[in-house]
Amino acid sequence: MSGELLAVYREPRPKSRVLTIPVLRRVSLFLALALAISGCRPDADARNDRGVALMGRYEYAAAEEEFQAAVDAAPEWPTARINLAIATLNRQNEGDEHLALDILADVLEVDPDEPRALYTSAILHLHLGEIELAKVGFARVAELDPEDAHAAYYLGLAHLQTGDNEAATDWLVRSAELDPHLLSAYYTGSQALRRIGRGEEADRMLDTYLRLQPNPAAHLAEIAYKRMGPKAEALAASPRTAPPPVPVEGPMFGGPEVLELTVPTTTTVSAVDFDGDGVQDLVLGGSMPLATLLGRGQGIFLPTSVHPLSGTQEVAASLWADMDDDGRVDVVLCGPSGTRILLQTGDTWTPGPVLGDEPCTAGAVADADHDGDLDVFAIGPAGNELHSNNRDGSYRRLAVDQGLAGTGAGRRVLFADLDADRDLDIVVLNQRPPHDAWQNDRTWEYRPFTVLDGFLNTPLVAATVADVDADGHREIYGLDADGTLLRWHRDGSAWVKNELRRGSSGIERGELDVADFDGDGRLELLVVLPEGFSVVDPGTGARMFDQRVDGLASAIAVAEHPARGPMVVAVHRSGVSVWHAGAGRHMFAAVSPTGRTDASQMRSNASGLGTVVRARVAGRWTVLDRLDTHSGPGQSLQPLSVGLGGNGQVDFVELRWPDGVSQSELELKGSEHHTIAEVQRQLASCPVLFAWNGEAFEFVSDVLGGAALGYLDAPGRYAPPRPAEGFLLDAGALAARDGRYALKLGEPMEENVYLDSARLTVYDVPEGWEIVLDERLGVNGPGPTGRAIAFRHTWMPARATDAEGRDVTELIRRQDRRAPSPGDVDHRFIGLLSKPQVLTVEFDAALDGDGAVLVADGWIEYPYSQTVFAAWQAGLRYQPPTLEARGADGEWHAVAVEFGYPAGMPRTMALPLPQLPRGTTALRLSSNMEIYWDRLRVIREEPLDGIVKATLPPVDVRIARTGFAKRTTGPQRLPHYDYARRSTYWDAKAPAGFYTAFGDAGELVGEIDGALAVISSGEEIHLEFEAPPGPTDGHRRLFRIMFHGWAKDMDLYTLDGDTVGPLPAPDGADSRMLAKRDRLHARYNVRFREGL
Repeated sequence: MSGELLAVYREPRPKSRVLTIPVLRRVSLFLALALAISGCRPDADARNDRGVALMGRYEYAAAEEEFQAAVDAAPEWPTARINLAIATLNRQNEGDEHLALDILADVLEVDPDEPRALYTSAILHLHLGEIELAKVGFARVAELDPEDAHAAYYLGLAHLQTGDNEAATDWLVRSAELDPHLLSAYYTGSQALRRIGRGEEADRMLDTYLRLQPNPAAHLAEIAYKRMGPKAEALAASPRTAPPPVPVEGPMFGGPEVLELTVPTTTTVSAVDFDGDGVQDLVLGGSMPLATLLGRGQGIFLPTSVHPLSGTQEVAASLWADMDDDGRVDVVLCGPSGTRILLQTGDTWTPGPVLGDEPCTAGAVADADHDGDLDVFAIGPAGNELHSNNRDGSYRRLAVDQGLAGTGAGRRVLFADLDADRDLDIVVLNQRPPHDAWQNDRTWEYRPFTVLDGFLNTPLVAATVADVDADGHREIYGLDADGTLLRWHRDGSAWVKNELRRGSSGIERGELDVADFDGDGRLELLVVLPEGFSVVDPGTGARMFDQRVDGLASAIAVAEHPARGPMVVAVHRSGVSVWHAGAGRHMFAAVSPTGRTDASQMRSNASGLGTVVRARVAGRWTVLDRLDTHSGPGQSLQPLSVGLGGNGQVDFVELRWPDGVSQSELELKGSEHHTIAEVQRQLASCPVLFAWNGEAFEFVSDVLGGAALGYLDAPGRYAPPRPAEGFLLDAGALAARDGRYALKLGEPMEENVYLDSARLTVYDVPEGWEIVLDERLGVNGPGPTGRAIAFRHTWMPARATDAEGRDVTELIRRQDRRAPSPGDVDHRFIGLLSKPQVLTVEFDAALDGDGAVLVADGWIEYPYSQTVFAAWQAGLRYQPPTLEARGADGEWHAVAVEFGYPAGMPRTMALPLPQLPRGTTALRLSSNMEIYWDRLRVIREEPLDGIVKATLPPVDVRIARTGFAKRTTGPQRLPHYDYARRSTYWDAKAPAGFYTAFGDAGELVGEIDGALAVISSGEEIHLEFEAPPGPTDGHRRLFRIMFHGWAKDMDLYTLDGDTVGPLPAPDGADSRMLAKRDRLHARYNVRFREGL
């Protein structure tokens, strides 16, 4: 590193409110060099390695303490000092970026070319928006280490941000070449290429990005631990490498155990733990009455004739799942007499809905429309039927309306996400081609999967789907009439056919299943033919195990003990045999996802069907779908077996639930069965506002509640956003700091903010006067204007009662975050009540005269787009509040029908009232939405001039990643966010696209021009406004923060919820405005993010 370059990095930095490293510690660096050869540093090593372990658990503050102790014990050791800087950077307290730069500067004084110190310093400069300094640092790192893909990427990103598109292109393309799995390089590189007119190359890079996007091995470059690049990760004193797996000796399976049971050769078998004892049971059906075999562990199965299902006639297929989400497994029975459900209730089974009386030969159960319940797809000689669950015990037929009815030649139905877009597509394997495949476009919209023509036109006797190579794209495996094993895999936009193993003779029947049988973490195929079964390597087609079984009818993989993985249960001419797990396997762990928790409302089905589980073990991925992979006509329900490849645990699992929610779980021990419940949490609402109150940044509420983009109102219809909202704060909520008012707009949830402008209006209000804002989420009638409404006179309720006639007067007279109970919620749908809430408010005096305004304090439990759809398909609708007035005639008159509601978390809303009936002395609010009315009153608006002290533009706008403020939820779902207690990591995704670079963003938020500051989960927009002189005597200061912008969540049913774009624009935007917007976006919005 040259002296000039070092001088750049040693430029003075602002130190206000920032801790600095003691000078003595710097001097000790040089003094301690003389002691460097004095011996080992066991205490420093141990404290450093503890810090590294804590970093891996995202416990950055605790890690910082350990690294500081290591530095104190060995001040000459640069590794510990750089680790200390990395922990400080990730801790994300105010001033930590500058503190970390000081720590790294100490290292660079001793060794100006220390790569990790240089690189992490450049990361910090980039994070602070000091782009030129960042470029200098990354350029030097790229010179020192030409193979560092992250240094190349960030250098290209810095060039892109400063408008040097040619240099940006060179470095971004270089980054993708160095690391072919670095998604950020492809996406950002495609933009850079397009800027310099190389459109075809840009398209190729974007196509590569789209192909890699679902791959769990693909990764991002961003300012977050483990994503900034290897040089910005904490290093252990003696890096340890995992030993290679020790080969296991012995056979894959033990010798067969024959069960004393005589069955026809047309028998089918399914596996399920129907008695809830943690051990898989077996159910045999087909041409025989149902036979139940109770699992007793160790692969022992005992036939029983006393089970309520034993002897059930005419069952071609059994489909196992918890159909009513009560925690007990139920069954859908498919047979000649039709399709019906049996529900398990306590110790017995009771008839459930009869779905149809058409003959059924096979079926599958899944949440086809991703609305939280389970639907049934049945096939038979009369055609296919999709029975959509209404969540009230009834089902609706959709096949004909959606073009899914087929020809009546179905053999097997498969649910699978074939296009990697987070929803389940449908494949029906027919007796003869063409087969059928439909792409799920959600909201009950399906279209033919035309890109699968090669598969659809191949004669097959069996098919299954799995992501064997763990690249995020599922393959289709098929068995043709010659017994040839085939594979179709996705190569870009096309599906390519491969022959894995050639058959030797024609077959009329066969089966396929998928499981990891040897425990190496890679899935194998179970190939079932009439003469026996084989375990086949799906990569090479080689047989790993071969077992001859005369007259084999069916065989499936069945979870045995969590440590041993699956056994094979086979039905054949001589009966039923079990091949237990053999000694030649690595250890396993078992995982069972479930959407059921103790929460009153669930977002995913209790069986967890459709959940994607991605398990990480010693750097290797295994991808499993919570769907039955056996190609037979029925559906088993089993734990997922994860092979550990000689390791003792699953390092972590990433789950993607059927509702699209992501969740991570750490350190799942081997040989154990792990039931993982979906965490019920607030995924979206609106961006959250914090204000400096003189002591801390305190939670205020959320904002832009009416500005939601793509919010589903009904299938094919989306609520129009109102991209403006004002929020009123008093002097106790906002105080000047160093002559400025400071606010933060944060995003602690799984959604985006698109901020166009922010203005702070300062009101100085005379004593005796109050103001409220004309704000609410408007649905019908005149919309809110955001204007200030001044008043002196208030009508307070004399008496208030709820729908049951209970007196709730005291609850609605005071603003104390205690509201009358809205009533029982409908556990099926978030934010919906079982019956309407009605509040009747009476007044001692008539509300006569002009200028009456209903003012309400309260909050709402927002439904998501997905739950709006779920309620719609059940024939229900969220009904916003309606206001009625009782006049002198004693009759109730509608005043404002479904006018709207408080737009989110606790806030004050106002509704200017039209002319009320003469002599009105009572108002009535009714709605079936979960709204908490904290305080209700009516005020009379009066003119008041001269109260606006100033309207202020922001003088400082900064984008930063500051983590997730801790959320707590009090009684009545009352939310609170604690900014001082922030987590740097949370399972919150970000839509794919370009976000605003960290640092200054003042040009984007200066005025309403469509130039947007865009942030996502874990990020914030920091705003500061110059504080005018204080109010004169007899006046009270109030503030209105006015935002113009939008928000968008990632709900599966939100329009374009997976991407940042298309970007919104203000009404009336002309070509000049849009051209300016594009120039600013090209400069600032260059930071790529997606996913977790």
